[in-house]
Amino acid sequence: MSHTRAIYGAIRDGRLQEAVSRLHAVLRLAPGNRAALSLFAYCFYQQEEYDAAAERYGLLAERHPEVPEYRLHWAQSLCRAGRFGEAARAAAAVDGFEQAVRHLQASIKYEAGDLRGCRAALEALPPGSAAATTARGCIAYKEGQYAEAAAQFGEAAQMAGYPPELAYAVAVCQYQQRDYTGALASLADIVEAGVQRHPELGIGTQTHGMEARSVGNSAKLKQTALVEAFNLRAAVELQLANPAGAAAALSDMPPRQEHELDPVTLHNQALVALAVAAASPSSQAAAGRQASVAKLLHLLAHPPFPPELAGNLLSLCCQPDGCLEGGMPGSGPLGSPPERAQVAEEVLSAHSALVAATVPPSVLPLFEACLASMQRGPAEAAAKLDALVGRHIEGLRRRVKAVQDARWAGDHAAAAAGLEEYEAELDAFMPVLMSLAHLHWGAGEFGRAHAVLQQSAEFCSDHPVWRLNMGHVLVAQEAGKLGEAAELYESLVQHFAGGPSPGGAAAPAGPAATGGSLLDVPPSALANLCVCHVIGGRNEVAEDLLRRLEEEIAATAGGDSMAAGHDGAAAAGGAAPGTVPRHLSLANLAIGTLYCAKGNFEFGITRVMRSLEPLATHLDAPRWHTTMLCLVAMLDQVAKNMLVLKDALVADLLASLEDVEAAGRGTPALVAATQGDTAAGAEVLQVAQPQTICGQARSLRAMLLKMSE
Repeated sequence: MSHTRAIYGAIRDGRLQEAVSRLHAVLRLAPGNRAALSLFAYCFYQQEEYDAAAERYGLLAERHPEVPEYRLHWAQSLCRAGRFGEAARAAAAVDGFEQAVRHLQASIKYEAGDLRGCRAALEALPPGSAAATTARGCIAYKEGQYAEAAAQFGEAAQMAGYPPELAYAVAVCQYQQRDYTGALASLADIVEAGVQRHPELGIGTQTHGMEARSVGNSAKLKQTALVEAFNLRAAVELQLANPAGAAAALSDMPPRQEHELDPVTLHNQALVALAVAAASPSSQAAAGRQASVAKLLHLLAHPPFPPELAGNLLSLCCQPDGCLEGGMPGSGPLGSPPERAQVAEEVLSAHSALVAATVPPSVLPLFEACLASMQRGPAEAAAKLDALVGRHIEGLRRRVKAVQDARWAGDHAAAAAGLEEYEAELDAFMPVLMSLAHLHWGAGEFGRAHAVLQQSAEFCSDHPVWRLNMGHVLVAQEAGKLGEAAELYESLVQHFAGGPSPGGAAAPAGPAATGGSLLDVPPSALANLCVCHVIGGRNEVAEDLLRRLEEEIAATAGGDSMAAGHDGAAAAGGAAPGTVPRHLSLANLAIGTLYCAKGNFEFGITRVMRSLEPLATHLDAPRWHTTMLCLVAMLDQVAKNMLVLKDALVADLLASLEDVEAAGRGTPALVAATQGDTAAGAEVLQVAQPQTICGQARSLRAMLLKMSE
């Protein structure tokens, strides 16, 4: 009796694993115990182990045909396990439960992708029921009619008393319509209801650093839709370029142990950790990035996993080397090019059906070109991408003509629809164009990269991504056209930050044309703009820009601009709330390096060292590598008696290097090549080639001490 009470108590409290353990003991003693086997199947179903549940319910249906509920539960388990043919046969054999069976048959056809059959099955259900209305909303959602789906879900919610799962369905529709404000409001209602009705679920306890016991995957947790709501909130925050907010959303989730997490949560945790690592590079972020990649690969090897996993892994495989802050040269987030090629090939071959269903047709050729580049070299990838660029340009020209023809005919509806198609085509074209330009950029062929971008100017010249990369290409060429580059960068400042740009250049009205923040501008654009101003002799303009940056960063740190990353940050790479923006750091690094190259080490080194502050977020391998090269060049001049350092500068540098040594302990550094460096610098690097930032800083500090004696 006490054993039975303990089993039912564990199920009631959501301690399903404990209940399963106790039921195992019962079934070992009495394998045919019907009650134990039924509870066993129920626990498996609630734990989303549907194959195991189907096996037990199938056994019960065979042994006890007089109980039709077992056959119904068997069919439901088979459907949830994705075994749709078996589920359909089992559902057809159920006696009674006519409405539940018809609803199940509609669900089976829906999950199998047979929307016509699903719609036919729904005709047999009472038209005014919440279940039928919900099913019609699901069909509309699968057909991409998100507004209609949201209306159906809202109507069903009114009938059913606003259950959390229907509120979540409305939020998903709002997310698909890019109504992020509405989605966040709907999700906030779900969370608020969960906090008020179920304080025992410990919502937010992990975020506030409180000790919390795992709530497990209880039926109560599933009924609240809290896991789904927090996952969707994290997705919204990532779309708003707010990785810190996404991390907070996942942290607010009711506490569960690692092995209890569902595949969607594991997948989102990995993506959010990668986004946080990119926004705030550090040694801890690098470790988190490796753990995140391991999670994604583990999910791929252990289905089921979210269908988005395939596309996300392909995106990570195709990220350029070192594109993440703090990345090592020659390796992306998934390792070296051969390792990434192996993962990409496995995804494309072993999961081809999933890739075809989840990756947009316009994006798949990009992944294939990237794989060709890693396996057979950039020449073949360039040929594939060049052909794609040509097809996209032809498509853009056709859509422009269609819009013009509709306007001349006075068909405003057709013109508006054509304009939407043109915008969609342009959005699909930009990644292809930038991938081709990046191939030439990586090979040092800046002229060819310039030509690739220039041939699409008639369509893309107003696009901020095109302007940003065209500016970079103009700066990088030997006969750098800094004036043209500065105009492009200034137009980006006006586009994202609003108001008059520093150089007075006109730009198309952007999302922040009525007022914005410099922190919404791409950091590289601001850094290069400052360099263009300095080289052009407009030092006061560069100083004014840096002063504005410092003021905005100070205001952000003080809480005056906590939501600055929400408008335009997705395109600009702006700082997310809770992180230290990179803009001022990169600007100081670029200006300091420029002055060091010109021989003005006193001012240049000061700026370069300032670019590392604060060390907790800005000390990473690439930034430190540039700083180290500037320090080596300065020490080379000192060793040749061509430069005398002031005592105050030496003291500041010694203190700064000591701080870097402490902060960079254990952080891998880029391995410096000696070819092409100055003679003294090469000698220094050959004598001691430390592999950590700490070791390199220690060597430089020792050398500076020796030279200053």
